[in-house]
Amino acid sequence: MLRLTVCFAAWALAALAAWTPARAAGPAADPSVILLSFDGTRPADIRRQDLPGFARLLREGAAAERMDPVFPTNTFPNHASLVTGVAPERHGIVSNVFLDPERGRFDYAADPTWLEAPPLWSILAAHGIPSASFHWVGSEGSWRDGTGPLEWKRFDARTSADAKVKQILAWLDRPPGPSRPRFVTAWFRGADHEGHRHGPGSDEAARDLAAQDASLARLVAGLEQRGLLATTTLLVVSDHGMARVEHAVDLAGELRGAGVRASILAGGGFAIVYAKQAAQAERAARVARGLGLEAFERRTAPRELRLGNDRFGDVVVIAPVGTAFLHESLGRRIAAGLHLPRASRGGAHGYRPEEESMGAIFVAFGRGAPAGSSLGRVSALDVTPTVLALLGVPAPPELEGVAIPGLVARLPADGADR
Repeated sequence: MLRLTVCFAAWALAALAAWTPARAAGPAADPSVILLSFDGTRPADIRRQDLPGFARLLREGAAAERMDPVFPTNTFPNHASLVTGVAPERHGIVSNVFLDPERGRFDYAADPTWLEAPPLWSILAAHGIPSASFHWVGSEGSWRDGTGPLEWKRFDARTSADAKVKQILAWLDRPPGPSRPRFVTAWFRGADHEGHRHGPGSDEAARDLAAQDASLARLVAGLEQRGLLATTTLLVVSDHGMARVEHAVDLAGELRGAGVRASILAGGGFAIVYAKQAAQAERAARVARGLGLEAFERRTAPRELRLGNDRFGDVVVIAPVGTAFLHESLGRRIAAGLHLPRASRGGAHGYRPEEESMGAIFVAFGRGAPAGSSLGRVSALDVTPTVLALLGVPAPPELEGVAIPGLVARLPADGADR
């Protein structure tokens, strides 16, 4: 009996030792930042009463009234801006699909070398800070200078939010050192998928968001159990909002009918026209304006649109909110949806970033986030400098945003906790 008791005690001590690093470790000495994106999620979406995870973040953390996305308000351009701190004109990911004069067609490409500005993973690597990423634009490998995240996961839409949370916590469970990432990014589908299918604020989008909210709550609980909230800042953002589609326009068909020879890459409320001949650009813009659309030849477009990159083609066309361009399967689904009752129609984005429906979310929780405070209105370009400030890294002069004062003003000036 005594031998059994001693064996059991030894087993219990061994089990406790194995359990302790993952569940009861003290906070790491250096600060960390986790950046999560909830795709296509609007500020109104996260203030629903059935989202306890977001409710806690809003109650105990700091939130912006709205985050202004960059133009165009599509997924790839904004995710690239969130981690480069510059506009699409400079980082080069001008839409989800576009043409490059030398490299050819970009179509939701995973290759980081398409980025023309250094991403956060590379900026931090230059300062000896390791990163990891679970699905983010431009994270799957090394950037042009050979640097990138320490670890990354290839995109797979079937991967659950819980699987991402489990991996994030596993990364943070590693002992402090070169193998433990201090900056982690992850993409969640947010309200985007069901918002496209059923419209923003639909019951389907709300149910999908609620399931991801439960995963968010599990991540926060995991950080709390590990004693990491004092040294970890959780930033939850989105790339753009969503608007209900009321009308559809076949820009490609209209241009063909007018005899304009061009390639048109369109989706949501944004389209790029690549004219076969220079003289066709002016004609394409004129036809588009005749359809009630905004159309700008790239070389003479208003400066505020930031179309200085050749990848923006010859003409950029912007639809009014509620009108979407027909585009392959999405376009056919939008067109079919227009015959349904309004409440059943789908959603789109890509419109001007100042439109109310395009507003994104920004919520901070943990280190540096004053409980229950409002951060006012922020920009997607502010995210990169804010991450750098939270990690004690000087911002490169080429960044276009600023570190959000409401988060970084309370950090120790001497970096004592870094």
